[in-house]
Amino acid sequence: MSESPFYPSPRMNRKHGFTLVELLVVIAIIGTLIGMLLPAVQMVREAARRTACQNNLHQVALSIHSYESAKQLYPPARAADEFLTWPVYLMPFLEMNNLYDQFKIQEKYQFQDPEIVKTTMPVMLCPARPRKSDVSLDESKGPVGAIGDYAGNAGTPRFFPFDVWAKFQDPVDGVFNSGLASQNPVVNGKLEGTERGRYGHAEITDGLSNTIFIGEKYVSTYGELKSQGWGDGSIYNGDEPETFMRIGGFAMGLATSRTLILSPGEYPIFGSGHVGVVNFAFGDGSVHSLPISTDEETLFRLCSRKDGLSIDLD
Repeated sequence: MSESPFYPSPRMNRKHGFTLVELLVVIAIIGTLIGMLLPAVQMVREAARRTACQNNLHQVALSIHSYESAKQLYPPARAADEFLTWPVYLMPFLEMNNLYDQFKIQEKYQFQDPEIVKTTMPVMLCPARPRKSDVSLDESKGPVGAIGDYAGNAGTPRFFPFDVWAKFQDPVDGVFNSGLASQNPVVNGKLEGTERGRYGHAEITDGLSNTIFIGEKYVSTYGELKSQGWGDGSIYNGDEPETFMRIGGFAMGLATSRTLILSPGEYPIFGSGHVGVVNFAFGDGSVHSLPISTDEETLFRLCSRKDGLSIDLD
């Protein structure tokens, strides 16, 4: 019998679509693909962050060489207690003359312009480290200021007392140590002249390629943005050496986690926000990623500028 023009055939009413089972299969496939892609995306992002961090360290290393060429010495980590620090001294060699000219080099940090010390140095910030702010929460003396993720190598813990690496007269084996008091006199509360460092190329007897100059600094999640020994105050404040100096060696290995909660000033060690590695700039300008599993003996040899022990970075 022919189909009536007034009553559609059941075949005409039939709708095509996915069944529930088919939808579940598609969703499962998409979920699997996303699960496979996410780690790859995260790896690409981490690789980009690591590259950006290494570029920062390379720029800083080159500025150190330019500074040494101009003054025959590396900058001191700080010229004197409470005064300014090595990131400020390197500004003219990092094309940051405008910011440098607004600092009062002969004055203590606490007497600097509060707005100026909040100005960050992009080259001192690692993109792998999550942060709520680029300005510290507190300072022991003076206004809050810009933070940074890199610290100068102040040597090894083989000298006693323990805090000698931050002092102003004792011999130590770092590269970025406090300036000698005899060469950075303070008169009437002001630095007499400009800063003067301790060392030049000739004092790196282990060789520039075997000596760490600058590295990523460890800061616990609890100590983020905190000064007063927590190591994350303003990188311009010379009153807190743990903020811009680090040591490495026996009992001072690389931080394996940012969740370590230590007493203020107890562990001025190197560490990073990267996965499994810490980046360092060496004296020859090269940048290397050391695994967090690097043994303390190796780190000791790389942090001491004059231990006389060779190391194969490979």
